[in-house]
Amino acid sequence: MTAEPPNPAQAAGPAAAEPPIVRTSGSPRGRGRQYGAAARERVLLSLESYERLYAHFAGVDWRAATALAETFVPVIEEFNADHLEEMAGIADGAGVSFADVLALNLRTEILFSARARAAGAPPAECTAFADLRGPEPIVGQNWDWQPFAHRTIVILQTEPTNGPRWVSVVEAGLLAKFGMNSAGLTVLTNALVSSVDQGRPGVPYHLLLRALLESESPAAAEETLRSVNRSSSANYLIAAEGRAVDLEARPGGPAELARQSVAPGTVFVHTNHFTSPAGDFGTPAADRGPGVFPDTLARRTRATTLARAMPYPSVAAWQEVLRDHDNHPESICCHPDPAAAEPNRSSTVASTIVEPERQTMHLALGNPCTTARTTYAYRDFFKGRG
Repeated sequence: MTAEPPNPAQAAGPAAAEPPIVRTSGSPRGRGRQYGAAARERVLLSLESYERLYAHFAGVDWRAATALAETFVPVIEEFNADHLEEMAGIADGAGVSFADVLALNLRTEILFSARARAAGAPPAECTAFADLRGPEPIVGQNWDWQPFAHRTIVILQTEPTNGPRWVSVVEAGLLAKFGMNSAGLTVLTNALVSSVDQGRPGVPYHLLLRALLESESPAAAEETLRSVNRSSSANYLIAAEGRAVDLEARPGGPAELARQSVAPGTVFVHTNHFTSPAGDFGTPAADRGPGVFPDTLARRTRATTLARAMPYPSVAAWQEVLRDHDNHPESICCHPDPAAAEPNRSSTVASTIVEPERQTMHLALGNPCTTARTTYAYRDFFKGRG
Protein backbone atom coordinates (compact mmCIF):
# COMPACT_ATOMS: atom_id res chain seq x y z
CA MET A 1 0.00 0.00 0.00
CA THR A 2 1.58 3.24 -1.14
CA ALA A 3 -0.96 5.79 0.04
CA GLU A 4 -3.90 6.12 2.34
CA PRO A 5 -7.30 5.84 0.66
CA PRO A 6 -9.84 8.64 1.00
CA ASN A 7 -11.99 8.49 4.10
CA PRO A 8 -15.28 6.78 3.09
CA ALA A 9 -17.06 8.82 5.74
CA GLN A 10 -16.31 11.88 3.61
CA ALA A 11 -17.30 10.21 0.35
CA ALA A 12 -20.61 12.00 -0.08
CA GLY A 13 -18.83 15.36 -0.22
CA PRO A 14 -20.26 18.30 -2.13
CA ALA A 15 -22.63 17.73 -5.01
CA ALA A 16 -20.85 16.86 -8.26
CA ALA A 17 -20.66 19.53 -10.95
CA GLU A 18 -23.05 19.06 -13.84
CA PRO A 19 -21.23 16.73 -16.27
CA PRO A 20 -20.81 17.54 -19.96
CA ILE A 21 -23.90 16.30 -21.82
CA VAL A 22 -23.81 16.14 -25.61
CA ARG A 23 -27.17 15.74 -27.37
CA THR A 24 -27.20 14.66 -31.02
CA SER A 25 -29.92 13.77 -33.50
CA GLY A 26 -30.48 13.14 -37.20
CA SER A 27 -28.22 11.57 -39.80
CA PRO A 28 -24.83 9.98 -38.98
CA ARG A 29 -22.85 12.86 -40.52
CA GLY A 30 -25.07 15.45 -38.84
CA ARG A 31 -24.86 13.76 -35.45
CA GLY A 32 -21.11 13.63 -35.77
CA ARG A 33 -20.86 17.34 -36.52
CA GLN A 34 -23.04 18.14 -33.51
CA TYR A 35 -20.89 15.90 -31.29
CA GLY A 36 -17.56 17.26 -32.54
CA ALA A 37 -18.64 20.90 -32.22
CA ALA A 38 -20.13 20.48 -28.74
CA ALA A 39 -17.14 18.56 -27.37
CA ARG A 40 -14.38 20.20 -29.43
CA GLU A 41 -12.05 21.10 -26.54
CA ARG A 42 -12.40 17.62 -25.06
CA VAL A 43 -11.79 15.98 -28.45
CA LEU A 44 -8.60 17.99 -28.81
CA LEU A 45 -7.49 16.89 -25.35
CA SER A 46 -8.25 13.26 -26.27
CA LEU A 47 -6.04 13.60 -29.36
CA GLU A 48 -3.22 15.19 -27.41
CA SER A 49 -3.40 12.51 -24.71
CA TYR A 50 -3.52 9.56 -27.09
CA GLU A 51 -0.62 10.90 -29.11
CA ARG A 52 1.46 10.55 -25.94
CA LEU A 53 0.04 7.13 -25.05
CA TYR A 54 0.57 5.66 -28.52
CA ALA A 55 4.18 6.83 -28.53
CA HIS A 56 4.85 5.53 -25.03
CA PHE A 57 3.11 2.15 -25.11
CA ALA A 58 2.94 1.21 -28.79
CA GLY A 59 6.09 2.94 -30.00
CA VAL A 60 4.27 4.73 -32.83
CA ASP A 61 4.03 8.42 -33.58
CA TRP A 62 0.71 9.98 -34.56
CA ARG A 63 1.35 9.70 -38.29
CA ALA A 64 1.99 5.97 -37.94
CA ALA A 65 -1.07 5.59 -35.71
CA THR A 66 -3.37 7.24 -38.25
CA ALA A 67 -1.86 5.17 -41.07
CA LEU A 68 -2.55 2.00 -39.10
CA ALA A 69 -6.09 3.17 -38.35
CA GLU A 70 -6.79 3.77 -42.04
CA THR A 71 -6.07 0.09 -42.82
CA PHE A 72 -9.29 -0.66 -40.90
CA VAL A 73 -11.49 1.46 -43.18
CA PRO A 74 -12.54 -1.36 -45.57
CA VAL A 75 -13.57 -3.60 -42.65
CA ILE A 76 -15.51 -0.80 -40.96
CA GLU A 77 -17.20 0.17 -44.23
CA GLU A 78 -18.42 -3.39 -44.70
CA PHE A 79 -19.55 -3.60 -41.07
CA ASN A 80 -21.34 -0.25 -40.82
CA ALA A 81 -20.54 2.62 -43.20
CA ASP A 82 -22.61 4.96 -40.99
CA HIS A 83 -19.87 4.74 -38.38
CA LEU A 84 -17.37 6.15 -40.87
CA GLU A 85 -19.83 8.93 -41.74
CA GLU A 86 -20.26 9.83 -38.08
CA MET A 87 -16.52 9.89 -37.44
CA ALA A 88 -16.12 12.17 -40.46
CA GLY A 89 -18.79 14.42 -38.96
CA ILE A 90 -17.00 14.48 -35.58
CA ALA A 91 -13.84 15.54 -37.39
CA ASP A 92 -15.71 18.32 -39.21
CA GLY A 93 -17.31 19.58 -36.01
CA ALA A 94 -14.10 19.51 -33.99
CA GLY A 95 -11.92 20.95 -36.78
CA VAL A 96 -9.59 17.95 -37.02
CA SER A 97 -8.96 15.29 -39.66
CA PHE A 98 -11.00 12.15 -40.21
CA ALA A 99 -7.83 10.09 -39.67
CA ASP A 100 -7.40 11.72 -36.24
CA VAL A 101 -10.88 10.65 -35.10
CA LEU A 102 -10.45 7.20 -36.60
CA ALA A 103 -7.19 6.72 -34.68
CA LEU A 104 -8.98 7.69 -31.45
CA ASN A 105 -11.63 5.06 -32.05
CA LEU A 106 -8.97 2.40 -32.60
CA ARG A 107 -7.23 3.11 -29.32
CA THR A 108 -7.64 -0.48 -28.11
CA GLU A 109 -6.30 -1.98 -31.33
CA ILE A 110 -3.28 0.32 -31.24
CA LEU A 111 -2.51 0.14 -27.52
CA PHE A 112 -2.99 -3.62 -27.16
CA SER A 113 -1.27 -4.59 -30.39
CA ALA A 114 1.67 -6.98 -30.38
CA ARG A 115 4.17 -4.12 -30.11
CA ALA A 116 2.27 -2.57 -27.23
CA ARG A 117 2.10 -5.83 -25.31
CA ALA A 118 5.85 -6.24 -25.70
CA ALA A 119 6.43 -2.75 -24.28
CA GLY A 120 3.81 -3.05 -21.53
CA ALA A 121 0.17 -2.10 -22.00
CA PRO A 122 -1.40 0.85 -20.13
CA PRO A 123 -3.27 0.07 -16.93
CA ALA A 124 -7.06 -0.20 -17.24
CA GLU A 125 -8.91 -1.86 -14.42
CA CYS A 126 -12.67 -2.16 -14.90
CA THR A 127 -15.05 -4.00 -12.55
CA ALA A 128 -18.51 -4.87 -13.94
CA PHE A 129 -21.43 -6.70 -12.36
CA ALA A 130 -24.95 -8.01 -12.91
CA ASP A 131 -27.06 -8.70 -9.82
CA LEU A 132 -30.23 -10.73 -10.46
CA ARG A 133 -31.05 -11.55 -6.84
CA GLY A 134 -33.68 -8.87 -6.24
CA PRO A 135 -37.10 -8.23 -7.75
CA GLU A 136 -35.42 -6.12 -10.47
CA PRO A 137 -31.89 -6.42 -11.92
CA ILE A 138 -29.15 -4.04 -10.85
CA VAL A 139 -26.07 -3.80 -13.08
CA GLY A 140 -23.11 -1.49 -13.37
CA GLN A 141 -19.39 -0.98 -13.40
CA ASN A 142 -16.41 1.10 -12.46
CA TRP A 143 -14.56 2.25 -15.57
CA ASP A 144 -10.88 2.77 -14.80
CA TRP A 145 -8.50 4.38 -17.24
CA GLN A 146 -5.80 7.02 -17.54
CA PRO A 147 -6.38 10.04 -15.26
CA PHE A 148 -6.59 12.43 -18.23
CA ALA A 149 -9.98 10.90 -19.04
CA HIS A 150 -11.47 12.79 -16.09
CA ARG A 151 -11.22 15.82 -18.41
CA THR A 152 -12.32 14.17 -21.68
CA ILE A 153 -15.41 12.23 -20.62
CA VAL A 154 -18.85 13.15 -21.94
CA ILE A 155 -22.39 11.78 -21.67
CA LEU A 156 -23.55 11.22 -25.23
CA GLN A 157 -27.35 11.18 -25.66
CA THR A 158 -28.36 10.29 -29.20
CA GLU A 159 -31.59 10.29 -31.17
CA PRO A 160 -30.80 8.65 -34.53
CA THR A 161 -33.07 8.92 -37.54
CA ASN A 162 -33.62 5.16 -37.34
CA GLY A 163 -33.26 2.67 -34.52
CA PRO A 164 -33.36 3.02 -30.74
CA ARG A 165 -32.28 6.10 -28.85
CA TRP A 166 -29.23 5.48 -26.71
CA VAL A 167 -26.97 6.99 -24.05
CA SER A 168 -23.25 6.31 -23.60
CA VAL A 169 -20.60 7.54 -21.17
CA VAL A 170 -17.51 7.89 -23.33
CA GLU A 171 -14.25 9.72 -23.99
CA ALA A 172 -14.78 12.67 -26.32
CA GLY A 173 -14.32 11.65 -29.94
CA LEU A 174 -15.08 7.96 -29.47
CA LEU A 175 -18.36 6.49 -30.69
CA ALA A 176 -19.32 4.66 -27.48
CA LYS A 177 -18.32 3.02 -24.21
CA PHE A 178 -20.84 1.66 -21.71
CA GLY A 179 -24.48 2.73 -21.84
CA MET A 180 -28.15 1.86 -22.35
CA ASN A 181 -30.81 2.22 -25.03
CA SER A 182 -34.54 2.62 -25.54
CA ALA A 183 -34.91 -1.04 -26.56
CA GLY A 184 -34.10 -1.98 -22.95
CA LEU A 185 -30.45 -3.00 -23.34
CA THR A 186 -27.68 -2.05 -20.94
CA VAL A 187 -24.13 -2.64 -22.21
CA LEU A 188 -21.16 -2.90 -19.84
CA THR A 189 -17.62 -3.91 -20.71
CA ASN A 190 -14.12 -4.92 -19.61
CA ALA A 191 -10.82 -4.83 -21.46
CA LEU A 192 -9.27 -8.26 -22.05
CA VAL A 193 -5.94 -9.23 -23.60
CA SER A 194 -4.93 -12.60 -25.05
CA SER A 195 -1.89 -13.98 -26.84
CA VAL A 196 -3.74 -13.70 -30.17
CA ASP A 197 -4.32 -9.93 -29.91
CA GLN A 198 -2.21 -8.52 -32.72
CA GLY A 199 -4.09 -5.38 -33.73
CA ARG A 200 -4.93 -6.85 -37.14
CA PRO A 201 -7.78 -5.28 -39.12
CA GLY A 202 -11.19 -6.40 -37.94
CA VAL A 203 -14.21 -4.70 -36.41
CA PRO A 204 -12.77 -2.47 -33.64
CA TYR A 205 -13.81 -2.81 -30.01
CA HIS A 206 -15.38 0.62 -29.58
CA LEU A 207 -17.39 0.32 -32.78
CA LEU A 208 -18.77 -2.98 -31.52
CA LEU A 209 -19.84 -1.28 -28.30
CA ARG A 210 -21.62 1.31 -30.42
CA ALA A 211 -23.30 -1.41 -32.50
CA LEU A 212 -24.57 -3.11 -29.34
CA LEU A 213 -26.15 0.15 -28.20
CA GLU A 214 -27.87 0.36 -31.59
CA SER A 215 -29.37 -3.14 -31.21
CA GLU A 216 -33.12 -3.64 -31.07
CA SER A 217 -32.94 -6.76 -28.85
CA PRO A 218 -30.50 -8.90 -26.84
CA ALA A 219 -30.62 -11.52 -29.59
CA ALA A 220 -29.63 -8.90 -32.16
CA ALA A 221 -26.78 -7.71 -29.95
CA GLU A 222 -25.42 -11.23 -29.58
CA GLU A 223 -25.73 -11.84 -33.31
CA THR A 224 -23.71 -8.68 -33.96
CA LEU A 225 -20.85 -10.03 -31.86
CA ARG A 226 -21.03 -13.48 -33.47
CA SER A 227 -21.36 -12.39 -37.08
CA VAL A 228 -18.24 -10.26 -37.42
CA ASN A 229 -14.50 -10.70 -37.45
CA ARG A 230 -13.48 -8.89 -34.26
CA SER A 231 -10.09 -7.22 -33.97
CA SER A 232 -9.63 -7.27 -30.18
CA SER A 233 -10.30 -9.29 -27.07
CA ALA A 234 -12.97 -7.80 -24.81
CA ASN A 235 -15.79 -8.69 -22.45
CA TYR A 236 -19.37 -7.61 -23.11
CA LEU A 237 -21.95 -7.83 -20.31
CA ILE A 238 -25.46 -7.26 -21.68
CA ALA A 239 -28.57 -6.88 -19.53
CA ALA A 240 -32.10 -6.82 -20.96
CA GLU A 241 -35.58 -8.16 -20.29
CA GLY A 242 -34.75 -9.03 -16.68
CA ARG A 243 -31.81 -11.21 -17.72
CA ALA A 244 -28.09 -10.82 -18.28
CA VAL A 245 -25.55 -12.56 -20.47
CA ASP A 246 -21.77 -12.25 -20.53
CA LEU A 247 -19.78 -12.71 -23.74
CA GLU A 248 -16.00 -13.01 -23.71
CA ALA A 249 -14.45 -12.39 -27.11
CA ARG A 250 -11.08 -13.01 -28.68
CA PRO A 251 -10.03 -11.70 -32.09
CA GLY A 252 -11.79 -13.67 -34.81
CA GLY A 253 -15.26 -14.94 -35.62
CA PRO A 254 -18.01 -16.92 -33.87
CA ALA A 255 -15.72 -19.72 -32.66
CA GLU A 256 -13.78 -17.19 -30.58
CA LEU A 257 -16.78 -16.06 -28.51
CA ALA A 258 -17.73 -17.67 -25.17
CA ARG A 259 -21.18 -17.11 -23.70
CA GLN A 260 -22.21 -17.30 -20.02
CA SER A 261 -25.79 -16.70 -18.87
CA VAL A 262 -26.22 -15.07 -15.47
CA ALA A 263 -28.62 -17.35 -13.62
CA PRO A 264 -31.69 -15.81 -11.95
CA GLY A 265 -31.12 -15.31 -8.25
CA THR A 266 -27.34 -14.96 -8.63
CA VAL A 267 -24.74 -12.21 -8.87
CA PHE A 268 -22.01 -12.10 -11.51
CA VAL A 269 -18.80 -10.03 -11.44
CA HIS A 270 -16.31 -9.62 -14.26
CA THR A 271 -12.95 -7.84 -14.26
CA ASN A 272 -10.03 -7.98 -16.72
CA HIS A 273 -9.34 -11.68 -17.23
CA PHE A 274 -11.11 -14.51 -19.02
CA THR A 275 -13.43 -16.65 -16.90
CA SER A 276 -14.72 -19.09 -19.54
CA PRO A 277 -13.02 -22.49 -19.95
CA ALA A 278 -10.32 -22.48 -22.63
CA GLY A 279 -12.27 -25.20 -24.45
CA ASP A 280 -15.10 -22.76 -25.12
CA PHE A 281 -12.92 -21.05 -27.73
CA GLY A 282 -12.00 -22.39 -31.14
CA THR A 283 -8.23 -22.02 -30.97
CA PRO A 284 -5.69 -22.22 -28.13
CA ALA A 285 -4.56 -18.92 -26.68
CA ALA A 286 -3.12 -17.62 -23.43
CA ASP A 287 -4.94 -15.12 -21.21
CA ARG A 288 -2.62 -12.12 -20.77
CA GLY A 289 -5.04 -10.33 -18.42
CA PRO A 290 -3.47 -11.27 -15.07
CA GLY A 291 -0.09 -10.08 -16.36
CA VAL A 292 -1.31 -6.82 -17.90
CA PHE A 293 -3.79 -6.14 -15.06
CA PRO A 294 -2.16 -7.70 -11.95
CA ASP A 295 -5.07 -6.84 -9.63
CA THR A 296 -7.84 -8.33 -11.80
CA LEU A 297 -8.16 -11.58 -9.84
CA ALA A 298 -8.20 -9.80 -6.49
CA ARG A 299 -10.82 -7.26 -7.61
CA ARG A 300 -13.18 -9.96 -8.86
CA THR A 301 -12.82 -11.95 -5.65
CA ARG A 302 -13.29 -8.87 -3.47
CA ALA A 303 -16.35 -7.58 -5.34
CA THR A 304 -17.97 -11.01 -5.33
CA THR A 305 -17.32 -11.44 -1.60
CA LEU A 306 -18.78 -8.02 -0.79
CA ALA A 307 -21.80 -8.66 -3.02
CA ARG A 308 -22.60 -11.98 -1.38
CA ALA A 309 -22.38 -10.34 2.05
CA MET A 310 -25.08 -7.79 1.19
CA PRO A 311 -28.21 -8.16 3.34
CA TYR A 312 -30.21 -7.16 0.26
CA PRO A 313 -29.10 -6.05 -3.23
CA SER A 314 -29.67 -2.33 -3.75
CA VAL A 315 -28.19 0.72 -5.42
CA ALA A 316 -26.87 1.88 -2.04
CA ALA A 317 -25.23 -1.49 -1.33
CA TRP A 318 -23.54 -1.53 -4.72
CA GLN A 319 -22.34 2.01 -4.17
CA GLU A 320 -20.39 0.70 -1.19
CA VAL A 321 -18.87 -2.10 -3.28
CA LEU A 322 -17.78 0.25 -6.06
CA ARG A 323 -16.10 2.63 -3.59
CA ASP A 324 -14.17 -0.16 -1.84
CA HIS A 325 -10.45 0.49 -1.20
CA ASP A 326 -9.12 -2.95 -0.32
CA ASN A 327 -5.63 -3.22 -1.90
CA HIS A 328 -5.56 0.55 -2.45
CA PRO A 329 -4.58 2.16 -4.80
CA GLU A 330 -5.21 -0.81 -7.14
CA SER A 331 -8.63 -1.35 -5.62
CA ILE A 332 -12.17 -1.58 -6.98
CA CYS A 333 -12.26 2.20 -6.55
CA CYS A 334 -8.95 2.83 -8.26
CA HIS A 335 -6.65 5.76 -7.50
CA PRO A 336 -3.42 6.87 -9.22
CA ASP A 337 -0.38 5.35 -7.57
CA PRO A 338 1.96 8.24 -6.70
CA ALA A 339 4.90 5.81 -6.79
CA ALA A 340 4.23 4.93 -10.45
CA ALA A 341 5.38 6.90 -13.47
CA GLU A 342 2.60 9.07 -14.90
CA PRO A 343 1.82 6.89 -17.96
CA ASN A 344 1.40 3.87 -15.66
CA ARG A 345 -1.17 5.46 -13.37
CA SER A 346 -4.82 4.48 -13.41
CA SER A 347 -7.96 5.98 -11.91
CA THR A 348 -11.68 5.29 -11.75
CA VAL A 349 -12.98 7.92 -14.17
CA ALA A 350 -16.65 6.89 -14.10
CA SER A 351 -18.81 4.67 -11.93
CA THR A 352 -22.32 3.63 -12.94
CA ILE A 353 -25.15 1.70 -11.33
CA VAL A 354 -28.06 1.00 -13.65
CA GLU A 355 -31.61 -0.10 -12.93
CA PRO A 356 -32.52 -1.33 -16.43
CA GLU A 357 -36.24 -1.83 -15.87
CA ARG A 358 -36.53 1.72 -14.51
CA GLN A 359 -34.33 3.04 -17.36
CA THR A 360 -32.31 4.85 -14.72
CA MET A 361 -28.56 5.40 -14.46
CA HIS A 362 -26.84 6.49 -11.24
CA LEU A 363 -23.54 7.98 -12.39
CA ALA A 364 -20.45 9.34 -10.66
CA LEU A 365 -17.94 10.98 -12.99
CA GLY A 366 -14.82 10.44 -10.92
CA ASN A 367 -13.92 8.22 -8.00
CA PRO A 368 -17.18 7.07 -6.39
CA CYS A 369 -15.62 7.43 -2.93
CA THR A 370 -15.45 11.22 -3.31
CA THR A 371 -17.87 12.08 -6.11
CA ALA A 372 -21.60 12.26 -5.53
CA ARG A 373 -23.76 10.25 -7.91
CA THR A 374 -26.20 11.97 -10.23
CA THR A 375 -29.34 10.06 -11.18
CA TYR A 376 -30.45 10.20 -14.80
CA ALA A 377 -33.97 8.98 -15.56
CA TYR A 378 -34.17 8.23 -19.28
CA ARG A 379 -37.71 6.91 -19.59
CA ASP A 380 -39.01 10.12 -21.18
CA PHE A 381 -35.98 10.55 -23.45
CA PHE A 382 -36.26 6.95 -24.63
CA LYS A 383 -39.94 7.49 -25.43
CA GLY A 384 -39.12 10.57 -27.49
CA ARG A 385 -40.23 13.09 -24.92
CA GLY A 386 -36.96 14.72 -24.10
